[in-house]
Amino acid sequence: MRTLDRRRFNALLAGTAALALPLPARAQGAKLTLYMGPPEKTCQAIAQGFEKKSGIKTTFLRLSAGEAINRIRAERNAPQASVLYSIGLPSMLTLKADGLLQPYASPEAAAIPAQYRDPEGYWTGTDTDFIGFASNKKFLQDKGLKAPQSFDDLLRPEFAGQICLGSPSTSGTGYTFLTTVLQLMGEQKGWEYMKKFNTNVAQYTRSGIGPTQLVGRGEVGVGILFAHDILGSIEKGFPIEMSLPREGTGYDLFCVVMLKGAPEPDAAKKFIDWCCTPESVELLAASDFFDLPTNPKAKVHDVVKPFQHAKLIKFDFAWAGNTDVRKQLVEKFTSDILAGRKVS
Repeated sequence: MRTLDRRRFNALLAGTAALALPLPARAQGAKLTLYMGPPEKTCQAIAQGFEKKSGIKTTFLRLSAGEAINRIRAERNAPQASVLYSIGLPSMLTLKADGLLQPYASPEAAAIPAQYRDPEGYWTGTDTDFIGFASNKKFLQDKGLKAPQSFDDLLRPEFAGQICLGSPSTSGTGYTFLTTVLQLMGEQKGWEYMKKFNTNVAQYTRSGIGPTQLVGRGEVGVGILFAHDILGSIEKGFPIEMSLPREGTGYDLFCVVMLKGAPEPDAAKKFIDWCCTPESVELLAASDFFDLPTNPKAKVHDVVKPFQHAKLIKFDFAWAGNTDVRKQLVEKFTSDILAGRKVS
């Protein structure tokens, strides 16, 4: 199993002799190239677990949701990876609408409830998670504050310059937050809210997990993250408290898909099969990625159990994942909210 940064990943793909072979010849090779969304440690655990189980040499590149979409679109005519793993459903629906996925209904997915599977076989949900607020305990104590308990709390002057969020233009976390606000409040009030919220944001990060370290080190007071990132930080001993908005919170279904024109289709199918098993999903928590598994036979980690019944909104994945909707929302966020600000 190999982990590569973008520069080395691109150089390897450009210089690999196997890429000059006809597609059928490449498909017979015992190797697999993945694009993956979770933190590096979890990507390594999943890729290594599959390689150990299957004997298939596995290489991965970690990308945020926005980066993955842009890269896969750019590679439409010459796909470089066979599988996209653990990116949220809205992003997968965007890729499906763009004609960039190919269906594969794994027999192992039969154990997963139908609500977590595409009836056409284009995507299979392996785990779910929801948006939470991560607050640095020392920040709260020093300021005499309570952790935010609602979306309106994030607008309070006490949190001015103290909030961090992944940019909706590049981050699945940020996009889920934005679409949650718009669904809860309606588009007009939702955008008005986002403008007010923006005045309290110290920093937008390129990836959704970007705020994790910033909150943990106390560089900002509050980060908006998926719960798995917050719980993972708490488990590591960071002085962080998690709270959830009383109005209800948005959530995401993290999926595994085969990319259109996958250069290693047989290996891709074996990987998707394995991702549907309890063995695979339980590696998430073992690598400090605390999600709720969709396979009912998989064990739920003790850290996650208290939040199994979090109040969730009725999230409209079809709307949020629509290609035109996503483009419009990202463009509006970039022009109206992000204008003049840097994404780090």
